[in-house]
Amino acid sequence: MLTIVVFSGRGLSLPQGAMVPDVIQKALQSAPPPSQSHHRSQSQQMGNNRSNRESLQRKRQWWLPYAVLEFDKNEILIDAQEGDLANPMWKFRAHFDVSRNSNMVLTVYLRTTQCVQGHDDMGNDILMGRIDLQPILDQHHVADQWYPFTVGSGSVHIQIAFRPSVTALTIEAFDLLKVIGKGSFGKVMQVRKKDTQRIYALKTIRKAHIASRPGEITHILAERTVLALVNNPFIVPLKFSFQNPDKLYLVMSFVNGGELFYHLQREGKFDEARSRFYAAELLCALEHLHGFNVVYRDLKPENILLDYSGHIALCDFGLCKLNMSETEKTNTFCGTPEYIAPELLENQGYTKTVDWWTLGVLLYEMMTGLPPFYDENVNTMYQRILRDPLLFPNDMSHEAKSVMTGLLQRNPAQRLGHNGGEEIKRHPFFARYIDWGLLLAKKIQPPFKPSVESAMDVANFDSEFTSEEAADSVVLDSKLSQTVQNQFVGFTYDPREGNLADGGQSYA
Repeated sequence: MLTIVVFSGRGLSLPQGAMVPDVIQKALQSAPPPSQSHHRSQSQQMGNNRSNRESLQRKRQWWLPYAVLEFDKNEILIDAQEGDLANPMWKFRAHFDVSRNSNMVLTVYLRTTQCVQGHDDMGNDILMGRIDLQPILDQHHVADQWYPFTVGSGSVHIQIAFRPSVTALTIEAFDLLKVIGKGSFGKVMQVRKKDTQRIYALKTIRKAHIASRPGEITHILAERTVLALVNNPFIVPLKFSFQNPDKLYLVMSFVNGGELFYHLQREGKFDEARSRFYAAELLCALEHLHGFNVVYRDLKPENILLDYSGHIALCDFGLCKLNMSETEKTNTFCGTPEYIAPELLENQGYTKTVDWWTLGVLLYEMMTGLPPFYDENVNTMYQRILRDPLLFPNDMSHEAKSVMTGLLQRNPAQRLGHNGGEEIKRHPFFARYIDWGLLLAKKIQPPFKPSVESAMDVANFDSEFTSEEAADSVVLDSKLSQTVQNQFVGFTYDPREGNLADGGQSYA
């Protein structure tokens, strides 16, 4: 278990040229005077108060700088309890499950509008400070000190403590909170792990349902294998997986900024800079998968989530194809009609370059509002994908047209990215604007920040699902044969080994 205490900041200031927003000035003038109770050391205060620091009853002072604490895609929004703009006091303790090495990131913002749940997006909050730390996770360890911000001015007092422990994992280890999605084989629920209080997305899959359909067990095992392999800031990480005789359970980070599809539908289209930012982060995610010889095959706005801060998180790996070397071809026809590459329609077999076609389609849809060859009639759309010229709006930049023309080459051997993701990164559309090192370190502030009230907020999910009662339904009379059960051996993910295991154990 990793325990992080965020005490306070000192010496914070706004970026050069930024002014304190009027709404903050007014709130500061009417706010009660700062408490004088901080004469004791902050560590002492926290040590004497073991209550849950994430209680909804925390007194919120929304006009003071707030912090977003992240570890392995688990994000927590922390409002200040007291202090002033330069010296906010958060006094917040959080526990995290550890399933892989990951950085801890703390980012501090100042709001530009009063925070009201469900109201607008806080896309223009002012970044005041950021720090990235690598906790020591291989032994019992405690660090308690002031750390200077690597972005912005000032420093922050943080305590980081790691305590190794191993516990058996079952569905009883979680509180079931909300249904957030449903599919043909099961549902996805927002859950809270009882010991650490962390919020996760739990995907439940009935074994009998997938066992009755050829190839589906392979897809599910591929999804779990890919999630256990990867460690990329723009891919939703697997925290745990376990099973019982009737069901499979995948526990992933809960990313609640909403699907890219939701934001694209609401806004119609994105400007070039915002589209480039998302495409660049996706390029890093796809390149990471290709490094493991994995082809994603199902890129679309519905499979891309936004996190608290506005970074993308690629999810749903059920259609991934494993063991695809640079020259390896596969023939399986799968994907979403609008995003199908020509080589699939011509049954030629396809390689990793199929993912670069889908990236081109996504970039086009983000910048125009529709995929390039869209038609309501699927068969007509397939013919358009094979035959129609690629047309662009008159106001689109030359660089944007050029990169999409390259990505949407019908001949895979001539497609931009045929020689790897670096080839796409070097294109002027990206190279003139993106510092790839800063991007991969998540040190570029996203162009848009979703409206998210807290780690438990489900406002960006469909109310059709969230209004349903969250329950782990009882399976009657499934009684799968031992032959079928043997196909699921090794599904359980043991993060101590970073691979598959038969037991249901996890780090906590």
